[in-house]
Amino acid sequence: MAIKIRAATRDDADFLAQAMLSASRGHLGRGIWDLIVDTDEASRLEYLRLLAVAEPLSPYHYKSHLIAEVDGHPSATLSGFDMRNSGLAVVGQAMANVQKDLGWTEADLAALRQRLVPAWTCFLPEIGADWRIDNVATILEYRRRGLANMLVNEMIQEGINCKCKLAQIEILIGNDAAQATYEKLGFRVFDEKRSVEFAAVLDAPGLRRLVREL
Repeated sequence: MAIKIRAATRDDADFLAQAMLSASRGHLGRGIWDLIVDTDEASRLEYLRLLAVAEPLSPYHYKSHLIAEVDGHPSATLSGFDMRNSGLAVVGQAMANVQKDLGWTEADLAALRQRLVPAWTCFLPEIGADWRIDNVATILEYRRRGLANMLVNEMIQEGINCKCKLAQIEILIGNDAAQATYEKLGFRVFDEKRSVEFAAVLDAPGLRRLVREL
């Protein structure tokens, strides 16, 4: 089994779309992208494919991702993002550009804002973490091979190379397997938020944040 870690390219957009959707769902069958694009799976994947190439650069852009290949096949991925420049404001800008490209109307955007109200109840405030790791996902048939560990370690090193000081990862509460993986790599639970509104739409009690000094 030959494993290679490389930077993602524009040609990986389809793979990244599937991975980001999977990562958002965690250990469950529903995630934030199911709320944002509440129509069908094909539409969600198209939205995420466009987001993977949309400007400005965000944690969902292909340039933020590393990919682990097994015998030449993309098998796992994650993203790392330097929060010191513009923080998460760029996510909203990139999403707005995708929605414009897809022809979303004001009515569509108003409906989106309403759908996201329960999710915002568990929004975790900024704590000064300057290196954000997101979108950690491994294709089912390639799990239990240590790919996530390798990618997280590589992304930690990238954060160190960027002279960042504190990394953070957010997970759905209840994703014990992911939490155990991150804790073995030096992360610790920092805080969490729970709400019945969040649980009603995403089937998880809320969000938990883990941090690691770099």
